[in-house]
Amino acid sequence: MPGSYTWSRLSEADVVELRDLVSGRSTVLRRPPSDLLAMDDIVRLEALAFRESAGPQAELFGALDTDPLRVLTGMNWLIAFWAVLWDLRAGEPAGDLIRTLDYDGPWRKGATPEQEQVWRSMSQRVRTGVFAALTGNPESHRVYADDVRRLAPDVFLHVTLTIMDALSRNLGRQGLELSGMAAELEAYTEPGRPGGGPSFTPPR
Repeated sequence: MPGSYTWSRLSEADVVELRDLVSGRSTVLRRPPSDLLAMDDIVRLEALAFRESAGPQAELFGALDTDPLRVLTGMNWLIAFWAVLWDLRAGEPAGDLIRTLDYDGPWRKGATPEQEQVWRSMSQRVRTGVFAALTGNPESHRVYADDVRRLAPDVFLHVTLTIMDALSRNLGRQGLELSGMAAELEAYTEPGRPGGGPSFTPPR
């Protein structure tokens, strides 16, 4: 990444300290549990998120056929990472940003009151998944996973992708560098032991 950050390896192979040189604040990051997510998956999702073409959505929908929960969990983890990076830069708690996430895509335009309730509910389910990634809470992840299995994964993907796109553009307009950050985390860490702990800690 350009010179806005420094990365410092720590004693645990899967953990790194990230310092934002603009704000002067730092945070400790951990790779996600290997039994839940692979860094390769997250780096691939990150690359797709910033590719300027129609390809990413088609590739993601294709990946749903293999393991929908893994794809969606990776997207939630990436959104949580961006919220932490914003906290690191601006001092706005990641949870506060996540609570504002809301689907505002084409399927919601002109919605009836009944349909509007559906989109509010879907937005809340996505927020639950992102909070599960932020906190590393197994029960929150279980609730989210049950919803994905019970409802249509392709709808989750559409809603999550739209939220991701809006968030990345908004944070980019405010000067935050997001593209390549997951790849940097992979480069500065190694796989850790299963159940090593949450990926994110509050910046200070």
